[in-house]
Amino acid sequence: MPAFERAPAVPRRGGSRGPRVRPRGTGFPARRALLAALALITALTGCTAPADDVVLRTVDPAFVHGTDHGDTDRIAATAVTEVQRYWAAEFPAVFDAPWRDLDGGFFSVDPNGTAPPPPCSAGVEDVEGNAYYCATVDAIAWDRAALLPVLREHYGDAAVLLVLAHELGHAVQQRTGMDVGGGAYPIRVEAMADCYAGAFFGWVAAGGSEHLRLDARAVDGALRALLVFRDPVGTTTHGTAFARISAFQDGLDRGAAHCAELTVPEVAEPGPDDPVQPLDDPGRTARLDAFFAEVVAQRGGAWPDPRVRAGTAPGCPRPRPVAACAEPPTVLLDRAALAEVDHDIGDRATGTALASRYALTALRALGRPTTGPAAGTAVLCLTGAATASDPALSPADLDEAVEAALIVDGVSADAAGRSALTGSERVTALRDGVLGGAPACLPPR
Repeated sequence: MPAFERAPAVPRRGGSRGPRVRPRGTGFPARRALLAALALITALTGCTAPADDVVLRTVDPAFVHGTDHGDTDRIAATAVTEVQRYWAAEFPAVFDAPWRDLDGGFFSVDPNGTAPPPPCSAGVEDVEGNAYYCATVDAIAWDRAALLPVLREHYGDAAVLLVLAHELGHAVQQRTGMDVGGGAYPIRVEAMADCYAGAFFGWVAAGGSEHLRLDARAVDGALRALLVFRDPVGTTTHGTAFARISAFQDGLDRGAAHCAELTVPEVAEPGPDDPVQPLDDPGRTARLDAFFAEVVAQRGGAWPDPRVRAGTAPGCPRPRPVAACAEPPTVLLDRAALAEVDHDIGDRATGTALASRYALTALRALGRPTTGPAAGTAVLCLTGAATASDPALSPADLDEAVEAALIVDGVSADAAGRSALTGSERVTALRDGVLGGAPACLPPR
């Protein structure tokens, strides 16, 4: 029963995320764990869902078993209708075979109700906080009370599209003969479903849907939702945030044909998280100095060895929570804001923020642009390269770096303190650096 797996519990204090609690059942978390995780991301971003109008026209949900005909089911019904319409055209083009709509249908469930359980569930309580594809009867079920409304509240309607497009991605796999139970490669199965969801998003964003539309802000909401549903530390079931967001981005940028051949990059070996690094650990700055000094020297520049201190400086942007000054070369810190990032995301997130200002200093040293979208892209790419260069990097660390890049504006800020990149552009730039190193960030001029 592949599912768009659960969110973690709230991370422990003091840095990198500790073990997450998996509530009973498969798929999404029970209501309390889901709300706690969503509240964490909301606190970090400072807002709830964007005021989006993703759904232009809804369809009648009468074909959905158990529907209450409310707004949530109308959006869900519209989503699955449009995803199937997408695959009716795309499936033959990619797989040279006709698409077949789901035989077993769709099931809307209120876990507090008395209706019979949907397929692949022993009881309605199994669906709480969950959405899943049931391969045995070719059906999809969702929780309309504890899952979809909460996702809409925090991330907008795009999050509902994401969940249901992912589950229909498993139906695509079933139709191509893939073991949707996961087999020996469960992460690839889930990443491919994320990729198929991204391909659907790309189709909608390009104007392919008559009922839906997506702009950059709505896509960012979907990416933030993916952050919540990554694997807990030490497990390999549905994939890290880096793997899931990477797969979604691949589908968004490259389409469904690429998803069918998807491989999942292993940037960090699975294992426990690394020891927590205090904010004032001198090892952090020493490692960043060494990395960026080499990057700059290889390109004929001189590394200025910036001073790191707390506070503000004339002519410099205010730290959010970090900033970089040109003269004298300085990295400024807002210690209170960094402590909040450390508490809410983890110690690697604060290291990511610090690395981003070293990256901006490197651009200055090389005479590269330091303002505008191109500068923000280079900053995040170099930040990803610096992150991947750490031999102690763990999958949990990489997830914290992705989360910081996506939701902490100062990480993508240029020399003027402006963040001009969408969340999707930020993640792509960071990933390019992680996978390609500094050469991917600083092509020859």
